[in-house]
Amino acid sequence: MSFNELDIRREIILDHYENPTAKVNDTYKFSKLYTRAHRDSPSCIDNLTAYVKISKQKIQDVKFNGIGCAIATASTDIMANLIRNKHIDEANLLIDNYLAMIDGKKYNRKQLGDLYVFENLNKQLNRIKCGKVGIEAIQMALNQNEK
Repeated sequence: MSFNELDIRREIILDHYENPTAKVNDTYKFSKLYTRAHRDSPSCIDNLTAYVKISKQKIQDVKFNGIGCAIATASTDIMANLIRNKHIDEANLLIDNYLAMIDGKKYNRKQLGDLYVFENLNKQLNRIKCGKVGIEAIQMALNQNEK
């Protein structure tokens, strides 16, 4: 990976960490209209709740709140933006593809959009949970809605 590529990856992560577009502070208005799921990490500060609004199997909106490190916040924000306006099945395929990447399994990079910036995360064992915590919360909220 070239120096410029590393800078681009850092910039994407920092932008989504410092200015997350899907993160909210006031969750009151999401309590009844959205399905929610919570995930946290016992080993660090990551503690995120995802809110998903679905109509006719299509994701209308995704929001999240809580505390997360740069990796947890950025990955959650990027995923929330990528799956908005997608069918639940399509979103689950994207999430599964991302989780395969994080776990060091075979994945399709072309489908990941900016989530590709986390493709080396599986080499940092202490950060894998950071890259999964918010994504797992989103997936849990999606799958609750199907029941």
